[in-house]
Amino acid sequence: MTNVRLEDLCNATTLAALRHPRWDPELRTFEGLNPCTFWNSDTGVDVSGSIDTGRGPYVFQINGPLKTKDHLSLWTDDYHPGLVIVRGDLHARTLSFGNGARIFVEGSVVVEDCLFGQYGDHNAVLSAKGELRARAVFLENTARVYADEGMRSLIYAPLGSWDPLMPDIENEGIGDGIGFFDPSVLDRYGDLDFRRAIEASRAGKPLFLPGVEERFPQRLSSRKTE
Repeated sequence: MTNVRLEDLCNATTLAALRHPRWDPELRTFEGLNPCTFWNSDTGVDVSGSIDTGRGPYVFQINGPLKTKDHLSLWTDDYHPGLVIVRGDLHARTLSFGNGARIFVEGSVVVEDCLFGQYGDHNAVLSAKGELRARAVFLENTARVYADEGMRSLIYAPLGSWDPLMPDIENEGIGDGIGFFDPSVLDRYGDLDFRRAIEASRAGKPLFLPGVEERFPQRLSSRKTE
């Protein structure tokens, strides 16, 4: 599959053109920020290859769905701020986000395989007005996922990520990943290595040991994230 930059699927625009009362608190972060790029898609995005956003700072507004049949990478480098507004559904085979990327989806989020969130000092956020569905969601302790209509997924996250939602498998960094994950995606301490896990998920390789997912039937039910 090919890899495309999201900016190549959009048109350049300005911060003023993206102004909307709903997004003003988020957009204020980008006032006077230089360099920063602003992008708009009038009709939505639907491609077969993987998509990435580049290093940031950036603002993308997708006026419709954002879809890829491959991997969707919503990141910034060096903790630059980034904002992605999707005014429809978001659909990907696998998805990862992190650092300063904040993603707001007015529809639902459907990830056919696994979703990963990392880093960000609590600035890495994926929030949906609809439901979020994924085979599994993997979060480090500074990344957050929210869905107003609930989440249907196996959840690997630190305790306290949401209240009252509890993770199915706790990400506490104490070397207990050997009881849940394939050895190929563990680090030398026995914890999940996110880089290896993302690569394995993208390649269609197993992350979990046989039978682990079936131990968590609640993953098939809709659960509130806050």
